[in-house]
Amino acid sequence: MKLKDKTYHKFLDFFEKVSRKHEEDEFEIAYSEIQRETGVASITLKKALQILEEDKVIEINPGRNTRYGRIRYLNKTNNFTAKNNQAKLVVMSAAHEDNTNSTLQLKTMASLVEQLRQRVRTQEMTISVILDRLADLEDKVHS
Repeated sequence: MKLKDKTYHKFLDFFEKVSRKHEEDEFEIAYSEIQRETGVASITLKKALQILEEDKVIEINPGRNTRYGRIRYLNKTNNFTAKNNQAKLVVMSAAHEDNTNSTLQLKTMASLVEQLRQRVRTQEMTISVILDRLADLEDKVHS
């Protein structure tokens, strides 16, 4: 099973557990708590909530403010729709990971380029000092 499948099932398990704790009623929860409990990035959280709502696994209503949601776990997972939309989550998560990897690679490359620039500057200064000394020696030889 891929990590993306695990992420999807992690959300299913989380909402089922919290729903049982609240006796199958609607419950209010902070999005940060969902993120902390599932261990996903905020972008993944948003996409997963959207997909779970499309799958009719959960129903989300506004909470006391924008950081909270009133969620009802619907227990009636339509397996065909869930599998279909689970593929969407896999693709979106992969795109997010690719974007994150690309950003990390860009930062690494920028750091390496800066290190090379510093080395070139150091070598240029060394060459300049050597040329000055050489010029001094030539002056002494010709005098």
